[in-house]
Amino acid sequence: EAHTLGARMQRGLKRACDEAEAPVKCCWGGELAGFTTCAPVKPMSGAFTEHFCADCREGTIFVPASRIRIVEVGNELANTQAGGLWNVPARSCASGLASRRTLLPAHRIVNQTKCCSGAKLAILKDETPHALPGLSPLPVAMQDSSIGFKVGRTLKPVVAIPLPLQGGATPDST
Repeated sequence: EAHTLGARMQRGLKRACDEAEAPVKCCWGGELAGFTTCAPVKPMSGAFTEHFCADCREGTIFVPASRIRIVEVGNELANTQAGGLWNVPARSCASGLASRRTLLPAHRIVNQTKCCSGAKLAILKDETPHALPGLSPLPVAMQDSSIGFKVGRTLKPVVAIPLPLQGGATPDST
């Protein structure tokens, strides 16, 4: 029993040292919203919420609607497990061609977990006027605004965003 207790104490000490050495990073909420006033964060795990400062976790993160697209129904876009906020496009070394998934500019897929309702969304790192494969624009009435998001297991919009119609159009984008 003493041996087990000693091993547990050593693991606890190692975990405390690892946490003390965890790198300080920029808050993902600040990166998404485009401001630098967030406190730095020190993620203690890979959990999504660990990458946001307390203000962003408790408040609402506003993202310009010009950087938000609706992921079309049937499109299997997902976040990579690369450890950063943005899914970054990559080209195939062999052919020089990118797959449909990697044709997109840097983005984050949100509102995508099974506990979410409404449309799955892609937040683009930078604005683009170009049509993007598998993505539809927000409804016209939302395009000149900012959309608020709450932090949970993913980002969830605070307003309902309708699912796109067949062919990618949203109810009032035609």
